[in-house]
Amino acid sequence: MLLIENSITDDLYQKCVEELNEKLSQRCWMSSSLDWGPDVKKGVNGSCLVTPVSNNIHYFLEKELKSLFPKHRKLEFNYYVWQPQSGISWHSDNVSGRSFGGTLYLNEEWFPNDGGWFIWEDENGHHTILPRKKFLVVNDNGEPHCVTPVTFGFRFTIQIWGFL
Repeated sequence: MLLIENSITDDLYQKCVEELNEKLSQRCWMSSSLDWGPDVKKGVNGSCLVTPVSNNIHYFLEKELKSLFPKHRKLEFNYYVWQPQSGISWHSDNVSGRSFGGTLYLNEEWFPNDGGWFIWEDENGHHTILPRKKFLVVNDNGEPHCVTPVTFGFRFTIQIWGFL
């Protein structure tokens, strides 16, 4: 697991947050309740909303982040709005054709009692991260992981997929 503080510039962070805020009032969102398989929804009652970033934001994210990622041919970036009670059960991102998965945190601040903890397991045991502004997690080894249910507020992220 790659863990990167301050992964994007303040300017790009602001552009992402502004676009996300614009999209929140648009009818462009898909629900995890309809799209995700039952294995990753087990024990999770809430729904996560998903929509692609614009081509403009995609360009800037790729420009700033591509050197941090494992080998890939194509990148996909999506905004995720983790609503109260949303999360994702233990799973691995090992999917044919995919080289890695990543999460870029967008909340200005996040508190421990708000849930939404990222937990993963590797050969050294279990590890936990509380979302932090501009923090990037890259699952480069297919480690099993989950996100605990959000208990309060909305957890905003950009989910990143690298494809071979």
